Amino acid sequence: MTNIRVLIAGLGVAAAVAAAPAQAQIAFGVAGGVTLPSGDFNDRQDLGYNGLATIQLGVPTFPLQFRADLQYNGFGGKNWVNALNQAIDKADTRVISGTINGVFNLLPGPVKPYLIGGVGYYDTKVTGTENTRKFGYNYGAGVKFGMARTSLFIEGRMHEIKDAMVNVGGGRSTAKYIPITIGIMF
Repeated sequence: MTNIRVLIAGLGVAAAVAAAPAQAQIAFGVAGGVTLPSGDFNDRQDLGYNGLATIQLGVPTFPLQFRADLQYNGFGGKNWVNALNQAIDKADTRVISGTINGVFNLLPGPVKPYLIGGVGYYDTKVTGTENTRKFGYNYGAGVKFGMARTSLFIEGRMHEIKDAMVNVGGGRSTAKYIPITIGIMF
């Protein structure tokens, strides 16, 4: 009796796995663009650049999709003066992040505006310091321009990493930046 149950359960799982590709769609993408430092981060960093690799899972008629992103952001440092009137030399910063996001499509059709947001793990490295590894979050909006099996997209998202930057006196503050990316999904 147990063998029959296992066989039936196995056939059910196999049928579900075989049917899933017919309903779910998986898309891969690459993107790149400029990154705008924001808040206190803007005082220390110049305009940056970014690169993105992504995988997205969704059902065609359902407006909510899920997306996993791996992103690299690089910033050139600025000369600045801290609160103790000390001159600080340029210190470049790079941020590598892995995020899990929800993508909510606002309209159907070949031009699809969407909202995106999620959480992730951020590895921040400022020249001359140790890596800071923290959880953070992101939120933003974009638009997809669909074609047969390929779509172009442009999006902007605010990324916030709490306690990622060292302040004068040993405290820490939130690093904020906005990557504006243009990419292709296939």
